Order: sequence, then structure tokens, then C-alpha cells
Amino acid sequence: MNSLNQVVSLLELSPPPFIFINDPIAPKFTIQSLLIALQNKIRLVQIDGISCFTPRLLYDTILNGLSQHTPSWDDGCKNWSEETSNDSMDSFLRALKALHASLCAANSEQRERLALVIEKPERLKERMPDLLAPLTRLAELTRIDLSVVLVSEVRWEDIRPPLGAAIDPYYVDIPVPTKEIIIEHLVKVVEKNSSNSDLASTSTMPHPYDPALQQTYKHFVHILTDVCFLYTNDPHEIQYISAARWPGFIKPVLDAHRMNVEAAEGEDEVEFERPSAEVLLRLTRHFKPSLSLALEQLYPRLTNAVDWARANVSDAASLAKDGLILGDAVMDDEEEEEDTVNEMLLSSPTRSRSSRRIQEQKAAQDLSSSNLKDTLPLSASLPRLSQFILVAAYIASVNPVKSDLRLFGRGADEKKRRRRPAKRQMANAKPKSGSVKIPQRFLGPSPFPLERLIAILGALVEENDSNASEVNDSRNNPSDLLDFRIAGERTDYEVTRVGVYASIAQLTSLRLLVRTTSADKLDGLSAMFKCGSGAPSSYETILDLAKGLGVPLPDLIWDNAAMG
Repeated sequence: MNSLNQVVSLLELSPPPFIFINDPIAPKFTIQSLLIALQNKIRLVQIDGISCFTPRLLYDTILNGLSQHTPSWDDGCKNWSEETSNDSMDSFLRALKALHASLCAANSEQRERLALVIEKPERLKERMPDLLAPLTRLAELTRIDLSVVLVSEVRWEDIRPPLGAAIDPYYVDIPVPTKEIIIEHLVKVVEKNSSNSDLASTSTMPHPYDPALQQTYKHFVHILTDVCFLYTNDPHEIQYISAARWPGFIKPVLDAHRMNVEAAEGEDEVEFERPSAEVLLRLTRHFKPSLSLALEQLYPRLTNAVDWARANVSDAASLAKDGLILGDAVMDDEEEEEDTVNEMLLSSPTRSRSSRRIQEQKAAQDLSSSNLKDTLPLSASLPRLSQFILVAAYIASVNPVKSDLRLFGRGADEKKRRRRPAKRQMANAKPKSGSVKIPQRFLGPSPFPLERLIAILGALVEENDSNASEVNDSRNNPSDLLDFRIAGERTDYEVTRVGVYASIAQLTSLRLLVRTTSADKLDGLSAMFKCGSGAPSSYETILDLAKGLGVPLPDLIWDNAAMG
């Protein structure tokens, strides 16, 4: 960050009296980097514009920070000040001059340079607008070597005092942190924490932030940054997600070492070995999906890191499936070991996993396997509205668009327009020459727009569900306040409510409906769906649902002559 390095050089050599740093992405990261770079070089203090909500708090915080004085209960929580009080700007300026004089007297070899780093100065403008202009002129008012640094997410033009009361700052724009800067920051934070005495390893059992795991943590940070960088560039947010997922990520390795230590009781001391590249690939494959989940729940603070980590602990079955149960659980049998190696090769990132993914999807989605249809039919497991949606989706998938008006159209006399019965071909009639048209149900379901599904659903509910137990529920229904005079108008209103769309989304998650368009594209096009594959979307299953709903499905299929 060249801009931040320029600020550090200015404060060390010839600081301007007022510096304004604009960082709309990560102001806390900028302040932390600034404090680390200037540590033991100049005397500075960090002030939070949120916590200092009165002038007295602001004055005492500045004086206590510059003098490195910490109030304690033994001396009555007294603040550092040679004045009787700091109730006004004049008394604060006199106390600040006295503090600088005492510091220069204590260190006569070099001149003391002071710096104030104020975070969220826009809060000072909201609560104490009269103090913002004097703070920018502290060096001029006190005649001491002092620099004021404001770090904010907003620009200086938005918080500048009126009438030119404040001096013009040395303006610095901080660019967006890159992946390399974020990774470097996260690794440095772990190195600093691992050197603390509280986290130092006192035995052969390492902890998640042990120095021996720094390379493994760097690998984890690379993966986490790739997942989160598209949505946030704030290193502190990524560090918060890392604190929630890293202990669970490294837990299988630590458990394996613990089992090896327990198995080697009375023998030589077992040294901790860093995870190999093979183990890192397994860990990455197992925990990478949970990183997106952590981002979705922790970045907007839907939960905290401790509760999320406790709720997302990997069970032994899933770890064993990915070959992460190590230590004593390692298989000794040669055939089992060969199967483990084959599974590891199939799941390697350098090998195509399309065949393995297809097999897993078939095992999870093929509801026709076993006798699931007999034990739990769709008519018993789905609500009535969802059954109507499945029947409407099947009709939309097998019928052409031109048949909708003929099958479900309604005239002004409220009579439904039905398709005339097809004429049967004589046995001795000559077949027509040309290509044979294959019915749509043999070609598979065709996609249809969401609006067409809603229209067919409304026609089915209007004609075959007189009670409308779920769609036209009269309890707390806002449609009761409306005046519907045209036949079918009430049903058209009800089928466009949120509950219908929620049922469609639920059927899509169950793979009974398949969305053919991408859900993240906002190009104005209608969402396209089609019936899912397998037994739940077959003609026989939909026919059973239609019979239970009282829907004459054979009369509503355009290719009913091919149904046999």
C-alpha cells in the first residue's frame, strides 16, 4: 500500500498538521497498519469517534493515551491532567501543552512528536460539530510538534466544517486491498498471536495456531480469500470468518496426532508432522463448501463465530467418507487400503470428477430406486397446492403452447372451451406418408416459462378445486377486501401470491421441478422450468396425483392419442 507508506514517511520525517485518509473499504485495517508501522517511532494515540461522544471523554482519552496513563480503582480512576478539569477547549489546550513539556523534559535527547489518529470523525461532526475545526488546527493552537490524522469511510467534503473554519488536509486515498495484501495481513496476525505466551505450546500437543501450522494456515487463507474476495475486501471480515472455520479445518490433523501420542504411551515422544499435500487436498475438498456457508451467515452477522463453529462441526461419517479419519483409524488391510487410494485418486482436483458427481446425483435423486413410491407417495408427502403445481408443470412440459388457449380458454359466457375429440383412424385406411411425429412425452419434458405455469395452475384450480382449501383460504385473506366480478379473477389473484412461488421454490429444491435458467441473472427474462426426471415426474405418478385432485389429466394432454 504505497499511499499508506507515504503517510508513515511523512509522520516520521516532517508531518503536516492535518492528514485526512479516506478508506471506504477497510478503515480499521488502515488504522491497524498505521499503528503497527509507527510503533516505537512516535508517540500516538487512537481515538474512536463513537466511544468519545462528549468533549470531556474526548479530551481525557487524548491525554491519557499520549501520556500512556491507565486509570485504576486504587487512585480513584483519576485521569492524567495537571489542570483541575478538562471541561473546555482552553483547559484541554493548556493540559496538552503541559503534557508535551513534561515529555520533552523526560526525554531531553530528542524532541517528542505527537500524533492523534481519529477513527470515524463523521460521528464527531454529528455530536460535537464545534470541535472538528479546532481539532484540525491543534498544531497551530498549541504550538507543538503534533499531527492530527482522520481516517474515515466518507470523503472530507461530506464532513468539512462550514465557512472554511478548518484548514485543508493532506488528502490520501487508500486503494482497495488486493488478495496478496489480505493474505499477508492474516498470516501476520496469526504469527503475532502464536508468539504470545498464552498460546505457546507447553507440551507435544499443538494448538490450532501453533507455529508449526503456519504453512497450513497460509494454504487455508488462500482458499478462504478466493471464496470471499468477490463479496468483501475487508481483511477484518475475512479474518472473522477464518476464526470461525480454521479450528474445525485443522481439527482432524490435531485429532490424528493426539491418537498417535496416546498409542505411543511409554515409547519415544511422537513429533508433530505437518499435513502433507495429500491431506491438504482432502481437507480442502471437505471444508471448501462450508466456507461459502460461513460467508453467507457471518458476513451479515446472522450469527456469531462461536455459535456457527459449534453448529457446523463435521461428523465422523463425513470425515471418514473423505478419508480424514487418521491415526489409529487408518486401515491396515491391503484391499481396503487399495480402495482408499483409488477413491483418493478419483477425488483429486487434477482429475475430472464429473463421473463421480453424476453417480452421487443419481444416488440422491433417483427416487425410482427401491420402493419409495409405495412407502411414501407424493399425494401423501406434498401439500395440495404443490400437487396442483406438479400437474400443471407436467401439462406445460408435454403440451405445445398453442394448445393452452384451446384447452383452458374461457369465453365471455364463462364456458370453458374444450378440444374436440380426435377422430379415430380407420383400420383399413392408408397411412400418411412422411416422417412420423413422436409424442412429446417420449421426447422428455420441454422447458416452459413461469408465467405459463401460473396460468395453467389458475385454470386447474378454478375448474377442479371448488373448495380451494389452500389457495383461496378465507382466513386473514387480503383478497376478501377486493371486489371480484369476473369469473376466475379471484383465482388469478390468488395463484400469484407469495405462497405459490414459495411452493415452486420448494419443489425445485426437491428436484421435482428443474430450473433451466440461471437464478443469479437479472436480465429481465422469465424464469424457465421443466419437470424433473425419474419416477416422481412420470405420467403414471402425475396421473395418480390428478385422480386424487379430480383433474381429468388424459383430456388435458394434447397427444392423448399416443397415450394408448
